Amino acid sequence: MNTTVIDEAIDKYVHERMEKGRKSAAERFLSYAYLRYGGDELKEFLKKVRGLTRYYVDFLTLMENPFKGPELAWLASMIMVGIVSAFMMENEEMRIAGIFVFSGTVVHAFSLLRMVARKWRETGVMIAIYREIIEIVDKEAPGLV
Repeated sequence: MNTTVIDEAIDKYVHERMEKGRKSAAERFLSYAYLRYGGDELKEFLKKVRGLTRYYVDFLTLMENPFKGPELAWLASMIMVGIVSAFMMENEEMRIAGIFVFSGTVVHAFSLLRMVARKWRETGVMIAIYREIIEIVDKEAPGLV
C-alpha cells in the first residue's frame, strides 16, 4: 500500500468536507475505503490513514505559530525600515522621504497581520479536519492502535 493512495484519500475527504459537510465527506471516505480495500487490507489502510493524519496534525500544530517562517524575517525587516524612516524624519532634508517610507512600512504591517491571521485560520481548520478523520477511523475500527 502506497502513501500516495492514502494521501489522495485524505485529500478527497478534505475537499469533500469543505464543500458538502462532515456527514457527506465521512460517508464518501468510508465508502471509498470499503470499495477499494476489503478484509485485512481495510484495517491496514485505516491504520495508515490514522498514522498519516496524526503526522499532519502534529506538523500543523508545530507550524501553527504564525511567526515560524518568512513572516518573522518580514517583521524584522519592517522594524529595521521603520527605525531608519524615523531617523529620516528627524532630518529636515529627508523628512518627506522618511514619511513616505514610514507610511509604506505601516501598510506592509497591516498586510503582514492579514497574512498571519489567514494562515492561522487555515491551519486551525486543517487541524480540525484532520482530527475528524482520526475520529472516523477510531469509530470504524476501534481496535487499531
